Amino acid sequence: MLKINGKTKLVGIMGYPLEHTLSPIFHNAAFNYLDLNWCYIPIPVEEKFFDKAKEGIRVIKNFVGVNITMPYKEKVLPCLDEISSYAQVIGAVNTIHIVDNGRLVGYNTDGRGFLTALSQDGGFNPKNKNVLIIGAGGASRAVAVSLALSGIKKLKILNRTLDKAEAIRSKIISNFACEVEIFNFQSNLENCFSSIDLIVNATPVGMVKEEYPFPVELISREHFVCDLIYEPLETPLIRAAKEKGAKTLNGLNMLLYQGAAAFKIWTHIDPPIEVMRKALEDALELKKN
Repeated sequence: MLKINGKTKLVGIMGYPLEHTLSPIFHNAAFNYLDLNWCYIPIPVEEKFFDKAKEGIRVIKNFVGVNITMPYKEKVLPCLDEISSYAQVIGAVNTIHIVDNGRLVGYNTDGRGFLTALSQDGGFNPKNKNVLIIGAGGASRAVAVSLALSGIKKLKILNRTLDKAEAIRSKIISNFACEVEIFNFQSNLENCFSSIDLIVNATPVGMVKEEYPFPVELISREHFVCDLIYEPLETPLIRAAKEKGAKTLNGLNMLLYQGAAAFKIWTHIDPPIEVMRKALEDALELKKN
């Protein structure tokens, strides 16, 4: 049982809205398991108050760090005193560590979380593989950079508009020896999906009843299909891929591992991964029922 007192160290998640965040559940389960006097809280902040809020965490004595989520992963960059080289390449921060009486140090654990899930839970090694990422937002950028670091051979990016996809392409080719092609949904999608080993959905399509803007029949048993969505655990894309005989991975483990990496940054303690995983699974099961 968490005990809150004047010595409790605080961490949390800042974004808007936050009604559905699961981060407090698995972080607090870890603190409780390790008997740490820490507490993880949601910090919902509307955009008009964001600048005041980030200064607030800087001066609150017990605050150790925050996760940053939509819509602030990019907006937070100018507010930081130091940014890890990895987060600089991605151009987004999802974890802040507050050190030295108020200095804000930014990290990005999204890509690390994705790669850990892909290798440990998916059994997939991306080195020398061809990858298709659907979407060109912040999650797509983190995944693209992490895969480029892992030595993929070729990256294809499929997005509604080409400008955001081009921004990721430019970032990748200027930092890595990786071939990159971009497509929109009016492109020849058979060419887009051909010779692909890994497909990653980095869009919110699948969280709600919205038609996929690409034909799922292009998926085959030769593909490994990863959907970054974790609620529902089985999106229509994952279900369609399973029906085709493809191996699949949902976004739950990426959420878990990116959170575990933030936990280690803040506490300098190895996180109890299985405790955190069970807390997540129990929370999702409860919501489903």
